[in-house]
Amino acid sequence: MKNAQSTVVPIRQSDGQVAMNVKSVDKKNVIPATAKLLKVYLQKAVALHLEQIQQQMFDSADVEGMDSLTADIQILQKASKYLSSLYIDSVVKNLSSFSTESEGQIGKAFVSSKETGDWSGLQLLATDEIENQLLLDGYVSKCEGRLTDVLYALQRRVECVSSVKELKGSKNPYGPYVLLNTYVELIKGESFSKEAHKILCESFSKAVLTDLGDVLEEINNLFIQAGVLPTLPKPKIERSKAVDKKETKSFVNEKVARVAPEQLQSNEAATTEQPVTAPMMPVAEIEPALYSSLVEMAQAFRTQGGDKIVSDGLVVSGKLLPTTDLVDTLTNLQKNNAVDGTHLKESVRLQIGSSIQVDGQRRPYAEQDDTLIDVVAMFFDVILQDRHLPDTVRAMIAQLQIPILKVAMMDKEFFAKKSHPARKFLNALSQAGLGVSEKNKQIKNAVFEKMEELVSRVLMDFDNDVEIFAELFEEFDIFMEQQQRQIDVIEERSRKVTQSTERLELMKRQAAYEIALRLNGKAIPEFVQLFLDDAWKDVLVLALLRRDKEPAETQQSLDVIERLIISVTKPDDEVAKDAIIGSLSRLLKDLKVGLENISYDFHESAPFFKELESWHRRLLAVTAGEQDDIPLAEEVVLVEFDDSLCAISLEEDLLQELESELSQMPDDKFSKRANNMQVGDWVEYQNAEGAMMRAKLSWKSAVTMQCLFVNDRGAKALDISVADFAEGLRQKRMSLIGQEKAPLVERVLLGMKKLISFGGTETSPA
Repeated sequence: MKNAQSTVVPIRQSDGQVAMNVKSVDKKNVIPATAKLLKVYLQKAVALHLEQIQQQMFDSADVEGMDSLTADIQILQKASKYLSSLYIDSVVKNLSSFSTESEGQIGKAFVSSKETGDWSGLQLLATDEIENQLLLDGYVSKCEGRLTDVLYALQRRVECVSSVKELKGSKNPYGPYVLLNTYVELIKGESFSKEAHKILCESFSKAVLTDLGDVLEEINNLFIQAGVLPTLPKPKIERSKAVDKKETKSFVNEKVARVAPEQLQSNEAATTEQPVTAPMMPVAEIEPALYSSLVEMAQAFRTQGGDKIVSDGLVVSGKLLPTTDLVDTLTNLQKNNAVDGTHLKESVRLQIGSSIQVDGQRRPYAEQDDTLIDVVAMFFDVILQDRHLPDTVRAMIAQLQIPILKVAMMDKEFFAKKSHPARKFLNALSQAGLGVSEKNKQIKNAVFEKMEELVSRVLMDFDNDVEIFAELFEEFDIFMEQQQRQIDVIEERSRKVTQSTERLELMKRQAAYEIALRLNGKAIPEFVQLFLDDAWKDVLVLALLRRDKEPAETQQSLDVIERLIISVTKPDDEVAKDAIIGSLSRLLKDLKVGLENISYDFHESAPFFKELESWHRRLLAVTAGEQDDIPLAEEVVLVEFDDSLCAISLEEDLLQELESELSQMPDDKFSKRANNMQVGDWVEYQNAEGAMMRAKLSWKSAVTMQCLFVNDRGAKALDISVADFAEGLRQKRMSLIGQEKAPLVERVLLGMKKLISFGGTETSPA
């Protein structure tokens, strides 16, 4: 059946009629043709959504929220006049960007706010925003779960007619992510309340995403009729737990089911004569070169462990035990362990011997089987010492020792091929488990629960079809892709909040520096200095934060400082005096506007303006030689600022601070580890309750050396400096785990080779 794999045509091709005739559609105009189909569907679906949404708002409102409801209804009535056409135009425009004539602009029409990274205004992100995004992700994930096959087919076919090498699911112009988020971006421009926003999104997802599969099948068929037939690898399929094992197709049969109909017809006879069945046992021995390495590993393992590892305490005599009988014994042990729990302290060799012994005797194993038992035992011993994995994950993976031993006996490629499905499955569990801690286990984290479920299914369902690992890997891959999407949203928000906090602090430093620069060598009344430090600095901070969008605002704020300083400094002559008098009205107006921008309390600013007026009257009167009878004037204290106040630039000042902080760190291995830590590295630390937790470095500031660590869900876990982290390492309250630079199985095999090289003195993989 291997030769039957050639050009693959539809995934889930329906038997219904295609929407357009093959002669009217070719590869060049297939995108515009599919856009028409999608447009017709969206017009009906969005119209239904807009018809129902007003009543849904009324149904969800309570007495206290009637005022908000009235405002939302008014906004909806106004927006509904253009929302549908604007939405459909946006979707079609994005879809059209994937046509062969639009190369260089592919996917540019749809850009969510998540991808733009807009920092203007320093908007700190609240918890409800995270919850809203997770809610949207839930709608998308539910739809993607139903339409996995057809969405996968459309992704690959869009790649064929555009210059996109690998189209992600979140960029699929027909996918639920793009369709839903395009709508969300539009309604963000309206002033809906939070409650109305949620109702709108829920209603839209029901109206548009529920029946999306029908039109996508038509679109998929249209691609087929246009001759867009890429060679498709096996798609990822999430199988239901309830699917009966007898009804589950084998990997080979899945491929047969997905070839072109004409291929199925031409190969039908061959398929009938040679039915495809799952391999029961290997038909070939392990290659000599590979087997030689395995023998060395087994010998090293036996040498290291001595009699306790090699012997099961039984008398060995009689004929060799057939490999098939040994595999059956392993299957029985595997099923029993699934029910009773895996006995990690009891070696597999001892478990096997106890199962097959008769009156204290057992039959000898074949040489290859005997070797593999010890190699796999050594394999899992090294896993149990892998410092990357948390204890709870190591224990979970260790339950797979018997299934992996069966795999090694039945499939000679397990140790030779990196892409072996069982190896990929182990690697996926390891990668997903890096951030798991004991607390995650206790609160039943979703990822940990899924890992437990998959391991349990291996123990219960794995008999002799190794392809179960391929199926479970693909199911886990889909699950983790959905989880990662949510994790990325939360982590991005955690990172933005921390970066925003640092940016705010840096802008405060810069504002203080700019004020000090303009006071350099000057003498001004104390009340003016206090005003600049307490109030106007915040005005300047806001302007600095917004200078990318409003560059003139920063200069205006700085100009006000300079004009204020001039106005309270004794003028040299009548010309300077007249200039001050002529600019006072504009100065006072600009001061009030600036304070209004930061919502400064009018009552708090009133005393300043009163003192400023008094000072101006006295200063200008004294300059003219008039008598001074102005109250408070004699109580004003002048503050002089040294010329050397701003001898160095702010950048140099920050650099000196950073160098000073680094120089104060002890020159030891802990400081070096902390300084060399990379984004993506995992650390283990003890929380306030004494529990060991794991967190990942998400962001490291190049200016302040502040570090943000997030947990396995992307939420903020730690926010500390490099120096504090180094001290944590020094005090053994923290440890640096690093990140998986190599997959689990490759790390373990490398560790096993080191065992041979170092004579059994090193067991933990790097």
